[in-house]
Amino acid sequence: MTPLAGAHPDYSHGLLLHSTDDGLVEGTQAFVAEGLESGGQVLVHGTRDRVALMRRALGDAPRLEYGFDEELYLEPSRTLFSYQRRLAELPETTELWVTGTVPLGRDHAAQGAWNRYESSVDEALAAYPFRALCTYDTRTTPAPVIEAVRATHASFGAGPTSRPNGEYVDPAAFLASPLARVPTLPTWRPSATATIDDLNDLTPARHLLLAAARDASAVSSDTVEQFLMAVHEVAANGLVHGAPPVSVTLWADVALLTCRVEDCGPGDLDPLTGLRHPGERQPMGLWVARQLVDDLFITNGPSGGCSIVLTAM
Repeated sequence: MTPLAGAHPDYSHGLLLHSTDDGLVEGTQAFVAEGLESGGQVLVHGTRDRVALMRRALGDAPRLEYGFDEELYLEPSRTLFSYQRRLAELPETTELWVTGTVPLGRDHAAQGAWNRYESSVDEALAAYPFRALCTYDTRTTPAPVIEAVRATHASFGAGPTSRPNGEYVDPAAFLASPLARVPTLPTWRPSATATIDDLNDLTPARHLLLAAARDASAVSSDTVEQFLMAVHEVAANGLVHGAPPVSVTLWADVALLTCRVEDCGPGDLDPLTGLRHPGERQPMGLWVARQLVDDLFITNGPSGGCSIVLTAM
């Protein structure tokens, strides 16, 4: 397996492209066998039909578990950080081996978020003993998705037969490529706007956004609360690490919340900020915010200023 610079020695994120069920089973069997032999925890996930196929081929074993995408892969950001939390809680010597197919997005925007998820794995989880083999069926997966997954995995296959992937693009470069599918803002009139000049303005702005979200959206109250907590963290980050004023714009749809937070700082925020678990003395705001929403995307303006777009359903 191909190591990434600065990654844990027991980290890898490989790709298996297959055109037959037999090819999938053969590749998965080898990966699972290696994981169990290492003493690690092994998770095989997929649709219910795919999990049934894998269970018939692999059977049951200690430390081998099966999971359904409808429960584990609801949204990209939440899925990514659920793995990060699990890895942080495991004993340091225990590896987590995961194999399965990342779901296709329901639309163009959602697929872009899953593309970025695949790339972000190498930023958020590389510090842990984590082994992943992502499987994609070339018979049913759209060509643009295959192009994206070729760019987000450093190796093909797993175990002794794995080989480096010359098409791999590191996470920072991937975010700047068309494959990342930069989120677009809604074209309709914003539901609310606020200008935040200092920390005292955060609470009034939150109340304004809350009223607008409740008035225009059918998103659950828990989701709204978590979304606004994330917006609060991002706005505070803009004040402290960027520069005021911070502008907040909310678009509330029946099934979707979108918010853009813009500061007037130098515009030098790393777009990958908040993916890695922060150290003891590092800021935690964006790391917390990413876990509270379905997607968070950072861009810097060519003349300064940082823009962060958050979405939740």
